[in-house]
Amino acid sequence: MDRFDEIMSDYPDMTLKFERMPNGLKGIAIGNQITINNEISQQEQLQWLYEELGHLETSVGDISNYSSLDNMKQEQQARSWGIKHLLPIDSINKYKAKEIDSDFEVADELGVQVSYLHEAGKLYHLM
Repeated sequence: MDRFDEIMSDYPDMTLKFERMPNGLKGIAIGNQITINNEISQQEQLQWLYEELGHLETSVGDISNYSSLDNMKQEQQARSWGIKHLLPIDSINKYKAKEIDSDFEVADELGVQVSYLHEAGKLYHLM
């Protein structure tokens, strides 16, 4: 079982598809299906899967209109949910005591992009 299957086992009513997506979309959840862009790295796919699961857990209704402040709040809430579940604070804190040369090293060990690690740092008020 790969990591995606393991994550999705907690959501047996949902299906996960990987396909080319229009307009630069990286992921979307509609109904009982999550679709992730198959043209991005596996690291990025995992990050987007967690965000889309965050939408399932925290969002209400169609929030695709980003001009709405409420929709933007829901978008951020889903993003935060995804970060907290992919990178719990404990997974980041264990690197504080280690001598680490760079954020790239930590991101690589955690299996995420550096920009995602930085978002987690901001979320946890580490930066």
